[in-house]
Amino acid sequence: MRVNRRESVFILVILIVAAVVRMSRLGLVEFKYDEAQTARSALAIAREGQLPVLGMVSSWGPHNPPLMGYLLAPAFALSRDPRVATGWVALLGVAAVGMSYWISRSYFGRRVAILTAALFAVAPWAVFHNRKIWAQNVPLFTLLFVASLLALVVRRKPWALCGAFTSATCLVGFHLGGLAFFVILALVIVLFRRRISLLPLCVGIGLAMVILSPYLAFEVRNGWPNVRAFLAAAGGQSTLDFQSLHMSALTMGGLHLEDLAGEYHGEFVRSILDLRWLDWLEVGLFWIGLLWMVWRIVREAIKFRGYLPDPEAARMILLMWWAVPVAAQLRHSAPIFPHALSLLYPVQHIIVALLAVDWLAGCRRRWGERCSRYLRRGVTVVAILLIVWHVYLLESLLTFVATTDTVGGYGAPLKYALSAVNQVQELAGEARGSQVIAVLPGADPEYDGSGAVFDVLLESGQRLVDGRNTLVLPDQPTAYLIAPGSSPGDEILSSLATQVDPVRQVRGGSESFYYFYWWQPSIVLPQVVWDGAPVVWASGVELVGYDWTRGDLQPGGQVRWTLYWRVTQPPPVGQDYHWFNHLLDSDGNRQGQADGAGFPTVRWRVGDTVLTWFDIAISPEASSPPYSLRVGMYTYPDVANVQLIDAAGNPAGEFIEIGPIDAIP
Repeated sequence: MRVNRRESVFILVILIVAAVVRMSRLGLVEFKYDEAQTARSALAIAREGQLPVLGMVSSWGPHNPPLMGYLLAPAFALSRDPRVATGWVALLGVAAVGMSYWISRSYFGRRVAILTAALFAVAPWAVFHNRKIWAQNVPLFTLLFVASLLALVVRRKPWALCGAFTSATCLVGFHLGGLAFFVILALVIVLFRRRISLLPLCVGIGLAMVILSPYLAFEVRNGWPNVRAFLAAAGGQSTLDFQSLHMSALTMGGLHLEDLAGEYHGEFVRSILDLRWLDWLEVGLFWIGLLWMVWRIVREAIKFRGYLPDPEAARMILLMWWAVPVAAQLRHSAPIFPHALSLLYPVQHIIVALLAVDWLAGCRRRWGERCSRYLRRGVTVVAILLIVWHVYLLESLLTFVATTDTVGGYGAPLKYALSAVNQVQELAGEARGSQVIAVLPGADPEYDGSGAVFDVLLESGQRLVDGRNTLVLPDQPTAYLIAPGSSPGDEILSSLATQVDPVRQVRGGSESFYYFYWWQPSIVLPQVVWDGAPVVWASGVELVGYDWTRGDLQPGGQVRWTLYWRVTQPPPVGQDYHWFNHLLDSDGNRQGQADGAGFPTVRWRVGDTVLTWFDIAISPEASSPPYSLRVGMYTYPDVANVQLIDAAGNPAGEFIEIGPIDAIP
């Protein structure tokens, strides 16, 4: 394949543009629960030496394999900053643009290659998805898969089948949606069976099994949980429609990109120059190109009695690449979003480019070179307009989300949470030996979005607290970051610590802010200080006292009960504990209960004073006060009560009983 200087300049410019739109303003990338979970997996690999066998849970039930975490691990080995990993993924996207050029140049010609790469380089939805670190398709591996199939079918290279199996397995390893590529592979093996050799086929299957062996071994050992979840999802209630057909065309350009503006999509559209007719033109050309490709394949198959010449065989590969993922989602149990068809990038652009080049070739044969030259210039002008429009649309969207709270659309840009983390770490750095605690509306990174995000952004050892039920006061100076929605923990802390300015917006245009506090250790006294014999549990916890902070202490009412407890020694490694709080009537019958972890043991530090509150609903059938409260701890998840111990270290019961309680103080 010879490439002249002019063509080299074209592809270099295309790659530079592809890099700019993918790798600029990385602080504005979305960083939500999905991205954070993938980052946590990569950090565990890069920083802790873990080798996970499962990836994220997919939206439809089963866990994905963990390959995306391994792909991102080198970037997170360099830095915890998700912008580095995002840049790495974006760089792979630039390589995919180059790969799309190489494949198209090798099998469809120079003009198809340049037009394909140019359209793919700036396709808004493709660029948007390429600026995310999550468990989805990686177009570079899709193109490696297609390149292997084309080498097998067109170039008659039987060992290319090993490359097809390897890349298809990697695509499954990123996301289970990649199983569509194994369907394509099976179709190719059947339709072009005369070009298949047994040994490469066996080696390819072996490579696939090796790559997926940790995931498959987990399935075998645990009774195939993900396979069962997959089959349950496939057999569940669903809808049959043509939504995937529509989405396959929509994602090739910028149609409905304004949906990322959320509630402000109308305002976004009014703020830009509206050239969406160019996207509709591109979609129309795609459908015409698809029909034209099908007609050519059928025509040649009939002409040669089922045999496809190499050009049509190559187009058959493209047709399967588009048709199989689309057909797999004709029946779906949830709405289809654009990312679900990221498996297609960039086959739609190749199809449009093939149509344009075939049409120009036909015009040249029919009307001559002079007419064809004018038409070629017209096609070039339209292509340039489309490219400029898409670059403009992408930059306009980034500018809009940087200054607007796009609720229901584009997630909070990364730079705002990063700036909050940098500020709290700078605050902590002003005092030697100080700690950092983030008080959040949900601090379990496995389930809570804010917990997952700050688990990635904060340094190892810096702690997360769920301000909805817990506040931690260490015995060392501490800098606090308070996220919106962390009540009542934020309210309690504001009365105990010193607020430090400035506050930080949660995102551009938002009326919510991150707040910062500085805690200097001091004695914090509850309403009722425990003044009896020391109450110490075998878990290493000592009771300090308690509050009744609010509520209606009557049948059918609800009361908030706050425990003050101190960590006196490290808990056993790997053991977790929950509190139980039983509200009893005068006859000893349970009339209300509230259990909860309060604060996970992995985050305990000796010297911590912890405030944990519980809302206890009182049974409507309960008798009138007085009541008493039975408080204790149990191991979780095996639920075994933790012993109280006396001064000599001997067991002294399993709970304390407080009361009688007649009214809220």
